[in-house]
Amino acid sequence: SIFITSISNEKIKRKKEVLEQRKLINLEKILGKAIDFCLDDGNEEEIDPDWFFSFVKMAEEIFSPAMQELWGKIFAVETAKPGSFSLKTLGLLKQLTQKDAQIFRNAVNLGSKHKDGSSPKLILGYYQKKNIWSFFSSHKNYRLNLAEFGLGYTDILSLIDLGLIHHSEIESGELPIGIPAQWRCAGQVLDLIAKRSGTTLVYYKFTSTGAELCKLVTRKRQDAYVKSLRITLD
Repeated sequence: SIFITSISNEKIKRKKEVLEQRKLINLEKILGKAIDFCLDDGNEEEIDPDWFFSFVKMAEEIFSPAMQELWGKIFAVETAKPGSFSLKTLGLLKQLTQKDAQIFRNAVNLGSKHKDGSSPKLILGYYQKKNIWSFFSSHKNYRLNLAEFGLGYTDILSLIDLGLIHHSEIESGELPIGIPAQWRCAGQVLDLIAKRSGTTLVYYKFTSTGAELCKLVTRKRQDAYVKSLRITLD
């Protein structure tokens, strides 16, 4: 019995040693990725110690190579500009699976940002308030189906559950007639101009956490989406 207990304790000890070694390897790989990104912008401000030790603790448990690369980029950005990522964002990122990360990348690639805005948005189309003349105009679809561009409704729900976009669609304020508003949409610049009164954009808005994580995604142009968006908004 004593012999068996000794063997069992030895196995537990060995398992702990292997796990600790693997954690160290994970951290080394992530810091190695951070060095590869090399985002030194001359900022001499130091990383907050609490943030650093929280990052280390979480990074040790990131085993996926794809996610390790993401965490490496986070550390590189935070080193260059401390305060870029909150601990809340790190905690959420740790929960993401590779599938979640891919859905988020798709959303970011379809994202739009107003010239003077801070938070990116997923533009769905626009809403036109009813007036007497609208009853005599032909029907027109004012909304896009994001599923046609790789972001289905279930993907939207996943992003909402993860806290990366707000839980409901949002309408902008009424757009001024004839005054162009510059937007960066999926890799292209668009000047959106309201032709009639009562026109508002409809979109999903990224949360503050989602906006922070958007910085990590290398964006790709989405010409098909922008083309459909132009047609929808015309």
